[in-house]
Amino acid sequence: MKEELELNTLENYSVDSRLNEDLYIDSVMLLELILALELQYGFSIPDDRLHPENFKTVGSLILFLESLKVHEGDM
Repeated sequence: MKEELELNTLENYSVDSRLNEDLYIDSVMLLELILALELQYGFSIPDDRLHPENFKTVGSLILFLESLKVHEGDM
């Protein structure tokens, strides 16, 4: 995330950082991040799995992405 998004709030970056409130990532930036994850890192993020709780904090995003990798491994 640090490399993908040009944020002035990176000094607040931690696993517990809230994407919107602490890092000031708005909905457009979040869509850009999702697209970058899909294109650059091979994640496939189905629309029906895009729930706000998965994008609340850096940590919740990490857990969500890990669950996608596990799910893809089962296929």
